[in-house]
Amino acid sequence: MDKDPASLSNLRDIVLPDPVGLWPPGPGGLILLALLLFCLGIAGYCWYRRWKADRYRRAGLFLLAEVTTVRDVSVVLKRVALAAYPREQVASLYGREWLDFLNRTCPGTHFEETFLNNPDGPAVLKSLETAKSWIKHHHLVVSDLNGH
Repeated sequence: MDKDPASLSNLRDIVLPDPVGLWPPGPGGLILLALLLFCLGIAGYCWYRRWKADRYRRAGLFLLAEVTTVRDVSVVLKRVALAAYPREQVASLYGREWLDFLNRTCPGTHFEETFLNNPDGPAVLKSLETAKSWIKHHHLVVSDLNGH
Protein backbone atom coordinates (compact mmCIF):
# COMPACT_ATOMS: atom_id res chain seq x y z
CA MET A 1 0.00 0.00 0.00
CA ASP A 2 1.29 3.41 -0.95
CA LYS A 3 1.76 5.97 1.84
CA ASP A 4 1.27 8.91 -0.47
CA PRO A 5 -2.23 10.38 0.20
CA ALA A 6 -2.44 11.62 -3.39
CA SER A 7 -1.80 8.19 -4.79
CA LEU A 8 -4.57 6.69 -6.92
CA SER A 9 -4.24 3.39 -5.11
CA ASN A 10 -5.72 5.02 -1.98
CA LEU A 11 -9.04 5.95 -3.71
CA ARG A 12 -12.20 4.32 -2.40
CA ASP A 13 -15.81 4.44 -3.62
CA ILE A 14 -18.05 7.12 -2.11
CA VAL A 15 -20.31 5.67 0.52
CA LEU A 16 -23.84 7.04 0.09
CA PRO A 17 -26.09 7.41 3.11
CA ASP A 18 -29.27 5.36 3.37
CA PRO A 19 -32.25 7.01 1.63
CA VAL A 20 -34.46 9.11 3.88
CA GLY A 21 -37.73 7.31 4.67
CA LEU A 22 -41.14 8.93 4.42
CA TRP A 23 -42.14 7.79 7.88
CA PRO A 24 -41.99 9.20 10.46
CA PRO A 25 -42.47 12.62 8.90
CA GLY A 26 -41.00 15.75 10.28
CA PRO A 27 -43.00 18.28 12.31
CA GLY A 28 -44.11 20.20 9.20
CA GLY A 29 -45.35 16.99 7.61
CA LEU A 30 -47.29 16.07 10.73
CA ILE A 31 -48.93 19.49 10.85
CA LEU A 32 -49.82 19.25 7.16
CA LEU A 33 -51.23 15.74 7.64
CA ALA A 34 -53.30 16.86 10.65
CA LEU A 35 -54.64 19.83 8.68
CA LEU A 36 -55.53 17.60 5.74
CA LEU A 37 -57.34 15.11 8.00
CA PHE A 38 -59.20 17.95 9.71
CA CYS A 39 -60.33 19.39 6.36
CA LEU A 40 -61.42 15.96 5.13
CA GLY A 41 -63.36 15.44 8.36
CA ILE A 42 -65.14 18.79 7.99
CA ALA A 43 -65.93 18.08 4.32
CA GLY A 44 -67.25 14.62 5.20
CA TYR A 45 -69.39 16.01 8.00
CA CYS A 46 -70.84 18.72 5.72
CA TRP A 47 -71.54 16.15 3.00
CA TYR A 48 -73.28 13.86 5.50
CA ARG A 49 -75.46 16.69 6.85
CA ARG A 50 -76.41 17.71 3.31
CA TRP A 51 -77.17 14.09 2.36
CA LYS A 52 -79.28 13.64 5.48
CA ALA A 53 -81.12 16.93 4.93
CA ASP A 54 -81.98 15.92 1.35
CA ARG A 55 -83.63 12.65 2.37
CA TYR A 56 -87.07 14.10 1.71
CA ARG A 57 -86.01 15.00 -1.85
CA ARG A 58 -84.91 11.42 -2.55
CA ALA A 59 -88.17 10.09 -1.09
CA GLY A 60 -90.17 12.56 -3.21
CA LEU A 61 -88.39 11.50 -6.39
CA PHE A 62 -89.05 7.86 -5.50
CA LEU A 63 -92.78 8.57 -5.00
CA LEU A 64 -92.93 10.65 -8.18
CA ALA A 65 -91.75 7.67 -10.21
CA GLU A 66 -94.97 5.83 -9.32
CA VAL A 67 -97.62 8.51 -10.00
CA THR A 68 -100.26 8.15 -12.69
CA THR A 69 -102.42 11.27 -12.49
CA VAL A 70 -101.86 14.99 -12.17
CA ARG A 71 -103.50 14.83 -8.74
CA ASP A 72 -100.87 12.27 -7.66
CA VAL A 73 -98.12 14.61 -8.85
CA SER A 74 -99.62 17.42 -6.80
CA VAL A 75 -99.90 15.16 -3.73
CA VAL A 76 -96.23 14.20 -3.99
CA LEU A 77 -95.25 17.87 -4.40
CA LYS A 78 -97.36 18.80 -1.37
CA ARG A 79 -95.68 16.08 0.73
CA VAL A 80 -92.24 17.31 -0.30
CA ALA A 81 -93.23 20.92 0.39
CA LEU A 82 -94.55 19.97 3.84
CA ALA A 83 -91.19 18.38 4.61
CA ALA A 84 -89.26 21.47 3.49
CA TYR A 85 -91.45 24.38 4.58
CA PRO A 86 -93.49 25.22 7.69
CA ARG A 87 -96.82 23.40 7.76
CA GLU A 88 -98.77 26.64 8.37
CA GLN A 89 -97.40 28.06 5.16
CA VAL A 90 -97.97 25.08 2.85
CA ALA A 91 -100.86 22.93 4.10
CA SER A 92 -103.67 25.35 3.19
CA LEU A 93 -102.43 26.16 -0.32
CA TYR A 94 -104.42 25.00 -3.32
CA GLY A 95 -105.27 26.15 -6.82
CA ARG A 96 -103.53 29.26 -8.13
CA GLU A 97 -101.90 29.96 -4.75
CA TRP A 98 -100.32 26.48 -4.83
CA LEU A 99 -98.93 27.07 -8.33
CA ASP A 100 -97.61 30.50 -7.31
CA PHE A 101 -95.89 28.93 -4.32
CA LEU A 102 -94.28 26.24 -6.49
CA ASN A 103 -93.11 28.79 -9.07
CA ARG A 104 -91.84 31.20 -6.40
CA THR A 105 -89.80 28.62 -4.51
CA CYS A 106 -88.01 27.30 -7.61
CA PRO A 107 -87.51 30.03 -10.21
CA GLY A 108 -86.12 27.60 -12.80
CA THR A 109 -89.43 25.73 -13.06
CA HIS A 110 -92.79 26.94 -14.28
CA PHE A 111 -96.04 25.20 -13.44
CA GLU A 112 -98.85 26.31 -15.74
CA GLU A 113 -102.61 26.63 -15.14
CA THR A 114 -103.10 23.46 -17.18
CA PHE A 115 -101.58 21.64 -14.22
CA LEU A 116 -104.80 22.43 -12.31
CA ASN A 117 -107.38 22.06 -15.08
CA ASN A 118 -107.62 18.26 -15.22
CA PRO A 119 -106.48 16.80 -11.88
CA ASP A 120 -107.70 13.30 -12.69
CA GLY A 121 -106.07 13.25 -16.11
CA PRO A 122 -102.93 11.28 -16.79
CA ALA A 123 -99.68 12.79 -15.63
CA VAL A 124 -98.03 14.00 -18.80
CA LEU A 125 -94.29 13.97 -19.25
CA LYS A 126 -94.01 17.77 -19.00
CA SER A 127 -95.71 17.91 -15.59
CA LEU A 128 -93.57 15.02 -14.35
CA GLU A 129 -90.36 16.67 -15.53
CA THR A 130 -91.37 20.01 -13.99
CA ALA A 131 -92.24 18.30 -10.71
CA LYS A 132 -88.95 16.38 -10.74
CA SER A 133 -87.06 19.62 -11.35
CA TRP A 134 -88.92 21.34 -8.50
CA ILE A 135 -88.13 18.52 -6.07
CA LYS A 136 -84.45 18.57 -7.00
CA HIS A 137 -83.92 22.33 -7.13
CA HIS A 138 -86.44 24.14 -4.90
CA HIS A 139 -84.93 26.30 -2.23
CA LEU A 140 -86.13 27.94 0.91
CA VAL A 141 -86.88 31.61 0.44
CA VAL A 142 -86.15 33.68 3.54
CA SER A 143 -89.32 35.73 3.15
CA ASP A 144 -91.32 32.48 2.95
CA LEU A 145 -89.93 31.33 6.29
CA ASN A 146 -90.78 34.62 7.96
CA GLY A 147 -94.30 34.60 6.58
CA HIS A 148 -93.89 37.79 4.51
